[in-house]
Amino acid sequence: MELLQAVLLGLIQGLTEFLPVSSSGHLILVPYVLGLKDQGLAMDAILHLATLLAIIIYFRRDLSKLLISLWANKVGDPYRSLAWGIIVATVPAGLAGLFLGDWIEADLRNPTFVAGNLLFWSFVFFAADRGSTRKESESDELIQLSWGQILFVGVAQAIALLPGTSRSGITISAGLFSGLSQPAAARFSFLLGTPIILAAGLHKTVSLFNDTQHEFMFTPFQFLMGFLMAFAVGYWAIKCLLAVVSRVGLLPFIIYRVLLAGLIFIFLGQ
Repeated sequence: MELLQAVLLGLIQGLTEFLPVSSSGHLILVPYVLGLKDQGLAMDAILHLATLLAIIIYFRRDLSKLLISLWANKVGDPYRSLAWGIIVATVPAGLAGLFLGDWIEADLRNPTFVAGNLLFWSFVFFAADRGSTRKESESDELIQLSWGQILFVGVAQAIALLPGTSRSGITISAGLFSGLSQPAAARFSFLLGTPIILAAGLHKTVSLFNDTQHEFMFTPFQFLMGFLMAFAVGYWAIKCLLAVVSRVGLLPFIIYRVLLAGLIFIFLGQ
């Protein structure tokens, strides 16, 4: 049973970490609906690190350019400006996690809040998607981002700490509201999310080591299966999201979110 749960959690994490359907919401709901035990900090850390590896490998060229630009410290390098923009734009989500994380974990990780948030932000995503201009992405679109655009998306990312929101959904929508094309908004969402996913994985890992009373409910093999599933599915989900957003926008994911919210409310009403 634990092996099945580990694989299932890896599947959910890989799909929902990047698709705009809320990973935290699904990781709360699935154990609740299926009556599974909480997976614990160790599995949370493993799954986050797996999806981090997926995003690093997929965007290795972009991330390499950003890191090299910081190291070279060349004045006027557009990638250096973008790299510093991503670092600064990560601060709002970092501060929100630092000061509000415990409250969110204690009071908001419940199916009712998740369902309401799924529904509410679906309307926001729909407005962003319908209001965006259907233009082709330009190769230099991201390196021409203004600080206002970068910070706007960064502040939006902080809201994604609320279960049921979706980090990718809200940052892509913020990018669309700020004038980015669909492909550029999705690409920037991934680049901006890399430090946050890294921080989340490291935070859970540190918390795990600090918890001397923690009991591991999974074997090393089961951890490995969860990791591999989250990595493989996460890598595919990145490709899927970029392709779908470029062709049809966010609408398929919005429909899914609304249906899921409705099912949760029906389930809770029984």
